[in-house]
Amino acid sequence: GIPERVMLSYLQGEIEGETAVKNLPAAILLIVWFLMMNLSHELPPTIQSIEKAIDFDITENANFAFSSPLYMGHKNFMDVNTFADWYSWMNLGFSAIYFPSTHAVSEGANFSMGTQTFLEASTYLIHNRKIGGVQLSQQRLFSSECSNPIVANALELTCLDYRGLDLRLKPTELDVSQQDFYEDTNRTVWIDYLMEFPATTVSQQLRELEQSGWLDDGTYRAKVSFMTYNQIYDVLTTTSVHFLFAISGHIFKQITHRSFKLAAHSEWESWLYEVLFFGHITIIFLCEGWEAISTLRENKWKLVKAWKAYWNFWNVVDWVSIMLAYAILITWISQCTGQDELSLTLKDYWGLHTSCRNSSGMQSSECLAARAYDSQLFQQVEELGYVVRANRFISGFYPVCIMMRLFKAFAAQPRLAIVTKTLALAANDLTHFGIVFLSIFFTYVAMGMAFFGREVEAFASFDRACLALLEALMGEFSVEEMELSGRPIAFFFFGTYMMAAVLLLLNMLIAILMDVYGQVAAGSRTSESLWHECWDIMRRGAQKWTGENTPLAEIVKKYVEKNGPECLESDKVIYIEDVLSSVPGLLRRQAEEEMTSALEEFALENTPDIQISEVISTMGRYFGNGAASPAVSPRDLEKIVQQVAKCPPNRGALASSDVDNANVQQAAEEIV
Repeated sequence: GIPERVMLSYLQGEIEGETAVKNLPAAILLIVWFLMMNLSHELPPTIQSIEKAIDFDITENANFAFSSPLYMGHKNFMDVNTFADWYSWMNLGFSAIYFPSTHAVSEGANFSMGTQTFLEASTYLIHNRKIGGVQLSQQRLFSSECSNPIVANALELTCLDYRGLDLRLKPTELDVSQQDFYEDTNRTVWIDYLMEFPATTVSQQLRELEQSGWLDDGTYRAKVSFMTYNQIYDVLTTTSVHFLFAISGHIFKQITHRSFKLAAHSEWESWLYEVLFFGHITIIFLCEGWEAISTLRENKWKLVKAWKAYWNFWNVVDWVSIMLAYAILITWISQCTGQDELSLTLKDYWGLHTSCRNSSGMQSSECLAARAYDSQLFQQVEELGYVVRANRFISGFYPVCIMMRLFKAFAAQPRLAIVTKTLALAANDLTHFGIVFLSIFFTYVAMGMAFFGREVEAFASFDRACLALLEALMGEFSVEEMELSGRPIAFFFFGTYMMAAVLLLLNMLIAILMDVYGQVAAGSRTSESLWHECWDIMRRGAQKWTGENTPLAEIVKKYVEKNGPECLESDKVIYIEDVLSSVPGLLRRQAEEEMTSALEEFALENTPDIQISEVISTMGRYFGNGAASPAVSPRDLEKIVQQVAKCPPNRGALASSDVDNANVQQAAEEIV
């Protein structure tokens, strides 16, 4: 016989294990569908190829500060440090790569290849078509109250302030591209190179801008933007070269892009991966919804009771993954709609610009309409860029949800659940460790900002200091920069941080996890492996197909219906006849197999883990003829262990001829 709760607990565990193994392929497929869909949306190789080519051309080929005979330019846009440098770069550097009028020839050639045709002038980097003109725009500072009006008034100074991007420290590409650009439309200038071709006035326009002081002390951000289209990849790209005039006087430079494949579903694979991924998510949504409704019905539509019964950590993971997936779908639909609108807008481009070139001049109604069209096109691309960034941001975090769903599938299989069980059992110790670690970590963040904040950029702000110290934990650090504040300070800070954070705290973290991991791994050794569970599923499925097997869930359901829910916690010993009478249709062979397996698992889980040293130490106290001997010393114990290893089973140190049976029984009871 076997206790009821032991048998039912075993069957429920088998059901959960089977469910976990069956759900594992679906969880793995979800990450596969997402990966393939995301790659078809993002097109990383294609987009990066185009954007890196433009970056390289601007950095390496748009040169100024030429030496005679005007073949070698010594500076690029990163060397723009004054207003004059900006105009030089625009006139000699950017104009050379984007506004050419003649064909380039090899160095030293004494011949000319003639002027370019309109189609040749409309081409950029061989395969990219220029779209519209080049937009020069800027954001201005505005007047504000001085923080120290006494000194400011005494020195007859006017204070200015800014909106948006903070330029006290060097911004990242993300900061520059995503922060709002408060454009002063009164200062926006268009260089309509293609509209004027071949009678271009680019140089004249730039000279007029310089003479009129287009850039001045009130300029905060200046941007040079142009648009290109690659017909082979069907990618529209807007490139902006930013010049950021910090109030400190430094000029930061940054290149940003916004790129889109206009026909998002030109290949059938895109549709396929989207249908697979969002179809998968919809199935999860329906299953979770049905589970929630079933829980409500079981609890007679009592919301509070049903809420407590339904909500757990893994259900939260499911619903978060569902909501984020549909958020990706919404942003993707918005992106596709915007790309379709761009395609429709571009249909009118050639006709409008051709009408302008055939008109009487740049002030004609046709050219004004073409310029308004270009402005609208740039605005459309800018707005669509925010949608694309939102989609990428959500998509970047979504794999975390998929990873948690994998952990959910692992949780019911003991061999796969080692990681999650280790973290769960170590949670209390990890919480206390985290308090100690964060206290020390943020102490060093404050110390680093105090010591190096003025000299080392990595410690100039709280977020940068946190990142720098996290990188130091992984071995990425620069002591040379710290030495700017003095070697003794650098030695003290770096040395104590390495001792406290790396040598002490990280090793303590590893020790905490390994200690719990050892316990979890030892407890899971008696559990079935993944392959064994797969075999059991296939075996039971085949037997069910031939009518030789009753599903485990049906056995549990019928047994509980017959004997009541209290049987789940009952220690009543039951026999095969009890199970057969409670579950009509159950074969005796299957009942014997399941009850035997339940008993074996219960015995394995409850067998004490006794080391050989414990056995010998305890038995040593009972050597002799019925009288207990003194405890064995460590040295004698070692000798006994060696004897046991060498002696045959019937002549060992504990052979039955040397030890009284009553003493053996007493020693065994003490061990257990």
